[in-house]
Amino acid sequence: MSGRYPPEALKADGLRAGAGLALTLGPFLIAQPHPLIAAPLLAGAALFGVFALRTGQRRFQRIAVDATGIRQHGPLGRAIRWDQVETVGLSYYSTRRDRQGGWMQLTVRGAGRRIAVESTLDGFDRVAAAVAAAVRGRGLPVSEATRDNFVSLGHAVDPPRPSPFQR
Repeated sequence: MSGRYPPEALKADGLRAGAGLALTLGPFLIAQPHPLIAAPLLAGAALFGVFALRTGQRRFQRIAVDATGIRQHGPLGRAIRWDQVETVGLSYYSTRRDRQGGWMQLTVRGAGRRIAVESTLDGFDRVAAAVAAAVRGRGLPVSEATRDNFVSLGHAVDPPRPSPFQR
């Protein structure tokens, strides 16, 4: 199973990156800003430039999970086998104080690689389910926040506990 980032989400990110670049580089088209103004504008432009490149990368990216592991196809692609997974984190980023709205980011690390997937990905729930199964199967420790976030998606990450009635 695999998923891609939907064009609508990437379009919005592209517009944000373009607006940020216009606001930070625009003053250089009109005048030559004082160095105390130019330095923060250029720093902001660099950040928006990186965001634009990242958005472009995600346009061509596909995330796949199967019995062997998780793979990121496309520019700067990488793969991590389930037996190589060392740490997993699932973070929730709220856009409002009442914690309504927002997104999740799933990060899998192992074998010197890192694959991060945002909840805007089509098929994010299937990816999260596969990662949760790998965490359970390997008995990997996760933070309390990661555990709670997996549970909120309906995926337990704690290994099943043996019944006290079994030997």
